[in-house]
Amino acid sequence: MDRQLRKTSTMDAARALHRIRSVKWGYIWALWCAVLWGAWYVPGTAVWSEAPYKSMNFETTGEFLLAAAVITAFNAAGVLLFLFVWLTALEKLGEYWRTLRRVATISKWYFLAAVFGGPCALFGSYLAIGFVGPIFAAVAALLYPIVGATLARLWYNEKITPRAAIGILVIVAGGVVIFAPGIFAESARAGGKVWIGYIGGAMAAAGWGVEGAIAGRALDVSDPDVGITIRFTAEVLYWIFLILPAAALVFDVPVMPVIEATFNFWAVTWLLLAGLSFAFCYVAWYKSFPLIGVGRGQAVGALYGVFAVIFLAIFAFHFPDWNFLVGLAFTVAGGFLVITEDSKVVEVVRQLPAKAMLAPARSDNISSTSGQLHMKGYVLRLLADAAERGLWDHEIMHAVFDEYGRAGDYWKGDIRATLTDLYSGGLVEELEDDLDDGTYFAKGKILMKFKLSPLGAERMAETGLA
Repeated sequence: MDRQLRKTSTMDAARALHRIRSVKWGYIWALWCAVLWGAWYVPGTAVWSEAPYKSMNFETTGEFLLAAAVITAFNAAGVLLFLFVWLTALEKLGEYWRTLRRVATISKWYFLAAVFGGPCALFGSYLAIGFVGPIFAAVAALLYPIVGATLARLWYNEKITPRAAIGILVIVAGGVVIFAPGIFAESARAGGKVWIGYIGGAMAAAGWGVEGAIAGRALDVSDPDVGITIRFTAEVLYWIFLILPAAALVFDVPVMPVIEATFNFWAVTWLLLAGLSFAFCYVAWYKSFPLIGVGRGQAVGALYGVFAVIFLAIFAFHFPDWNFLVGLAFTVAGGFLVITEDSKVVEVVRQLPAKAMLAPARSDNISSTSGQLHMKGYVLRLLADAAERGLWDHEIMHAVFDEYGRAGDYWKGDIRATLTDLYSGGLVEELEDDLDDGTYFAKGKILMKFKLSPLGAERMAETGLA
């Protein structure tokens, strides 16, 4: 009896530790997003001081819009370059192609997210930097968590507690306090076309908020590392084949000479640094959404305002005044309110429907896919076929290993991370737990048995997996 009680107590502790770690990693990813996003403002601002942009007189609005468009296109290409390096290191290039070709049901959401995150938000941010200044651009985008959290609540029924909502508002207030004096100074220097910068700031706030909410739909059933790469693939295609050719026609400005002149050492250096920081900022951002939800991920990511001021002070000699300390206190307090929520509240980030029909088991042999279905979709199909009896995580692991020819601790961890994402998003439910004796993952690790949830069945039907 005592041995059973000790085992139960140990298992409860292992389960609690696993959940706490899952939530903690969601916040860690979001915080890394904030750090790297803040760092991006240094190269994102510096490139305007390099050829050919420093010598352009910008006598017409069209010329300035062209410059911002070319810079944004180069930024997107740099991000995509580093994301492909990242996928290669993670051995996920095959997963990229398996997910990309599911255009009608999955990758279309990333292509739509790219519209709001690139031509809208990132382009708008460059407009705000160029027409007003980097401080205004940074604070304008701080409003994006309000947009994202609202849409996530409406579209996914994501749980936003009063504590989290207050935390988001306090973070935004802190950002406004940090940047307020700089905004007035930049606006005074901006000249008659400052309104274009203000429109750009609004585009950044709305675009990044909407992007996060849209991407959340595809992230339910696909890998975050793969998803962000598809999203930037789409953005690069938009710039090369649609936006830049259209800009040349509409504004009657020389696109190719500006592109060619951008290929100089310092401009390319700054654009590569911008691509590097933004690539991994986005990786962290997308990884946080399945674990803690779009609203919380965006709220913690909004701390980038603090890091933007720090990096601009260090590298661009824009030193903060007293208001920075006041704003810092606000943003830290807001972040504290969000991060210190009970992990049980964040464990499953959505209010799940009480009843729904489960997806029927597939009549075809699931193994006949021969590794052609992306892994997260394959895991969901396994659970759909298992129906109410469910599957242990180690059973899923062995099935994935057999299907995709994988092995080793790295892929064991990746499969457990996938199951954690699915559980946090409410697509699977936990049936029972056990302790690993060292046979499957590691001694003392919690083993979990899952079944498909009603929401998971709904998502499978929506994405062509059922």
